[in-house]
Amino acid sequence: MLADQLLVAVQGKGTAGVAVIDGVDGVVDRAWVPQTLTAEPRFLAYSITKSFIATLILRLQERRLLTLDDRLALWFPALPQAANISLRHLLNHTGGIPDYGGFPAYHAALRTNPTQAWTVDDYLTFIRKHGLRFAPGTGWAYANPGYLLLKRIAELVSGQPFAALVNEQIVQPLALRDTFVAETVADLSSLAPAPTKALSPDGEWLDTRLHYHPGWVSHGVVAATPSAIATFYHALFRGKLLSPESLQAMTTFVRVPSAHAPWVEPSYGLGIMGDPASPVGVLWGHGGGGPGYAASAFHMPDLYCGCNENRSFYPSKNFDSHAEQSIAGRPVTVCVLSAIEGGFDVEALAREILAQRLSRVA
Repeated sequence: MLADQLLVAVQGKGTAGVAVIDGVDGVVDRAWVPQTLTAEPRFLAYSITKSFIATLILRLQERRLLTLDDRLALWFPALPQAANISLRHLLNHTGGIPDYGGFPAYHAALRTNPTQAWTVDDYLTFIRKHGLRFAPGTGWAYANPGYLLLKRIAELVSGQPFAALVNEQIVQPLALRDTFVAETVADLSSLAPAPTKALSPDGEWLDTRLHYHPGWVSHGVVAATPSAIATFYHALFRGKLLSPESLQAMTTFVRVPSAHAPWVEPSYGLGIMGDPASPVGVLWGHGGGGPGYAASAFHMPDLYCGCNENRSFYPSKNFDSHAEQSIAGRPVTVCVLSAIEGGFDVEALAREILAQRLSRVA
């Protein structure tokens, strides 16, 4: 049982949840710990939010309010090489935008005053100060501020704030429950308790919900249950939110340089991580992590395809056959979210669940 599997994996370390959708009917199998909780817990999904932002950008393109080839200079002309950076570059991390993740100054500011996040202007100043890591389109480097720019562009083009866009364009159409954009410390009060050492200069354990401002995630952060995230990805990849053309663009991947085990061929699309050569077959999804919370979600377009010896299928090259497979085959989505800092690997459990599902049909 899923509940037993989660219980064994967590080993009493804290709060976690898992959701699996196996097949085309969209029925969610879910479990969480502690099992004494009367409702499915909510967590910060961190960088899974990038998939939400990419979905919004593609929907705006479908409405002809922007295009993926539009240049950053239309909205942020003062940023380095803004005339040479396209929205597509930002979406697949090939624009050269610098990231704050490896900069001590960001983490020092976070630990010193975790309830007072950097502003949009602070992040823009960071980009201008550090410049591009490489010429647009000539390399790959994960960049959270690139998605801040995309979020702001979505707001400027639509005339709506990010939280309202997510609610109107994704949450309501999919009838997602317990899903929202966290914007203040108070917004975290309904989430699972999440002890962290990341918010204190001396490594003291603090409750993320009481001390962390969501603005420290430059592009914004979605709070949700595992069921909601699984439902989002399952619907997204089955064409419930985007046109076939938009999905083809989203699942056109660039290879990520260097090794990232256990990923075999780590790749990145538009707000989507991918691995066409994983041991269980083609995988799409995203992961995320930050103070107190961790997230991992995977989607297999067709579990039956994963059983085949020939796994050369790569969706960015043959999307039409994938679309037919996903409808006629057996798509599977799994999401694991936790409020455990250390000692529990959400991605490992998600992969384990997929491997077990695959073994049952092999």
